[in-house]
Amino acid sequence: MIAIAKEPKAIAYLSPLKTKIVKMQGSQKIQVGVSDLRQAFHTHFQSAEQIKQISAYLLLFYAVECGLKSILLKRNQLRTTALIPDPTLLYESGHNLDRWVKELKISASIISQTPNFHLAQGGSTLNIEKAHQAWRYGINIKPEDEKVLVEWLNSISQ
Repeated sequence: MIAIAKEPKAIAYLSPLKTKIVKMQGSQKIQVGVSDLRQAFHTHFQSAEQIKQISAYLLLFYAVECGLKSILLKRNQLRTTALIPDPTLLYESGHNLDRWVKELKISASIISQTPNFHLAQGGSTLNIEKAHQAWRYGINIKPEDEKVLVEWLNSISQ
């Protein structure tokens, strides 16, 4: 029998957890396999090389994301993303490339530290997870930060 939490601390902890679980259960993600992700990586990467600026960066971001996910599946001998044991990787951290790099234990000697960036207007520090949103919606990133982001993404895709 499960004891019902009555302590304020327990309730404060469990309430957001319950919300996350309900949110994950209600989210329908398309489940893909290693070959799908590998193909998406190559398609996005090749397309990114053909175009310029923001659209190229967005495709490069998605190429890297697909590549990292395919590596995780292959290393763990999983057939599809539905079999990833930690659902937060997909539902909360799907675009968080820093988390994927850490999950895969990619050495700092292979790639540099995951960069943060600033929008051209605004100035708050944002993590790599938000870069695809900026590029998707055409929001300008500070040019020096964008250069570092693109170089970092290219370093992973090699």
